[in-house]
Amino acid sequence: MRRELVFTIRAFVALALAALLAVLPAGAQDNRTVDVRFPRGASGTTVSDSITGYQSINYRIGVSAGQRMSVQLDTSNASNYFNITAPGASEALFNGSVSGNSTTFTIPSSGTYVVQVYLMRNAARRNESASFDLTLYVEGAAASTRPPVAAPAPVPDFADGLQGGPDYWSVEGLAGGDPLNIRSGPATSYEVIGTVHNGDRLRNFGCTMNGSTRWCQIETPRGQRGWVAGRYLHESFGQATTLPAVAPRPAPRPIVVPSSAAPDQLDMSQMPRFCAGEASAEYGIRPQYITTNIAFQSGNNYVVQGWFDGDGGTTFFNCYFSLDGRFVRLT
Repeated sequence: MRRELVFTIRAFVALALAALLAVLPAGAQDNRTVDVRFPRGASGTTVSDSITGYQSINYRIGVSAGQRMSVQLDTSNASNYFNITAPGASEALFNGSVSGNSTTFTIPSSGTYVVQVYLMRNAARRNESASFDLTLYVEGAAASTRPPVAAPAPVPDFADGLQGGPDYWSVEGLAGGDPLNIRSGPATSYEVIGTVHNGDRLRNFGCTMNGSTRWCQIETPRGQRGWVAGRYLHESFGQATTLPAVAPRPAPRPIVVPSSAAPDQLDMSQMPRFCAGEASAEYGIRPQYITTNIAFQSGNNYVVQGWFDGDGGTTFFNCYFSLDGRFVRLT
């Protein structure tokens, strides 16, 4: 009888432990910590990685008070964000799910800061995955005195105009074969110095508001720099379009884009974020103040519904994408 009782107790304990493990997040024991190193002589680096479900990665970086740190997260999952925590703090200094996936701020106190990359609970419960590029820059003295390790050469991040934006834009939304004018300054009163077309990818050097219009300074693959209307610029998930070299001309003439240059083809998980960027360009609202739902199929299109609150109330909009993942229009 006593032996049976001992066996029953052991079996109960085993079942209880199994039940406890079952309710714990699948990735709860897979939260990694990575020490960030910058290449020698560089002020930034980009780290590529992925997470699934409840996994998270803590990127640690040593910085000094008074320096300026920039963090940008480019991800395949719209529910993928990052938080920044200062040394010894119990609450996040920056919350990406509230403020968006890019920030630049002055370091308030010296020490090791933690940039935590994670999935929101709704995505984690579904065991979704996210592949991401995390870009970190620190202006001023070296971010860490530890010996650096090999890392990809950084590309300077010029996307701080209007407190955010991608490294590269894609030109979208022009009617027919109409060109988009490149001007010498951020207004229609400035001289037209060139043109670009749908599908061109341009490097971003920041944006500014002129009245109700957003103007962005860009650079073409040929090195021509100027200003274009921001409503036709959307986040590009690739690099600048490579165009054949041409001899300099005495006066600006339209650029002929190869027929192979095609707009971005997005999967459904990327469409909400792309739609938020489209609405930001159209309405002059920062992306973190825009809410978008997941994409769904309606007839021959995918549709993303979204909204934002403004002085005149709530504005609702829809983004339409073709079934092969190309942006069609915003209404």
